[in-house]
Amino acid sequence: MRVLQSVLVIALAVTATNGQQTPPQPSATPPEPVAPLTCPVTTRPERPFIPPADYRDGEELPKNFFWIGTNELWTGILEHQYWYWRPHKPGHEQDLTAKVFWFRETYNWHKEPIPKLRVTGKRIDGPSPPLMNPQGPATNAIMDQNHGAMLTGVYLPAPGCWEITGDYEGTKLSFVVWVVAEPGADQAVPGAAKNTEGR
Repeated sequence: MRVLQSVLVIALAVTATNGQQTPPQPSATPPEPVAPLTCPVTTRPERPFIPPADYRDGEELPKNFFWIGTNELWTGILEHQYWYWRPHKPGHEQDLTAKVFWFRETYNWHKEPIPKLRVTGKRIDGPSPPLMNPQGPATNAIMDQNHGAMLTGVYLPAPGCWEITGDYEGTKLSFVVWVVAEPGADQAVPGAAKNTEGR
C-alpha cells in the first residue's frame, strides 16, 4: 500500500508551492531560514512515531521528514521547520500559508467527508490575530478506497513563531513552525493594531 507515500509526495509538492520553498529570486538563492533559539520548532522525537501497519508501504521516508503524534492523530514534519509567509492582498483573501495533512487510524472518508477536525494556531513570540482557515473547514484527501487523510489549508496573519494545533474531538496534536516573510513582502500585521482601513 502506498497511502502515506502518496501523501508524502503531495505534501512535499504542496510545501514547495506554499511553505518551505525559497521564493523565485533573480539572483543567487538565499540561505535557508533558521529559526531563532527562542522559537522551539518541532524537532524529530527520540522515539519516532510509526504509523499503523496498513498505512505503511515499506519504503523509506526522505531523511528530512518524520511523523509525530499517535494512532489517534498524526501529521508529517519536515526538519528545519519553516514556512514562507506573504500578506493577503485584495483579491487574494483565499491564499494560504500552508496545507497540512492530518491522519487518524479510524478516520473514514466515506462516513466523514467533512472531518471533525478543528485546526487553530497562535503566535507565541508576539502579537498577532489567530490562524485562519480562509478556504473553510477541513476536507478529505482520498488516498485509496479505504484510506484518507484530513486536509486543512491555513493562513497565518504574520511571520513569527507559531504553534499549530489539530483537535479531533478532544484528541490534540501540536507542532511549532518558524514563519518567515518572503523577501520583499510587506510585514505589516493586519489586526495587530487598531484597524483604520476605510476611514
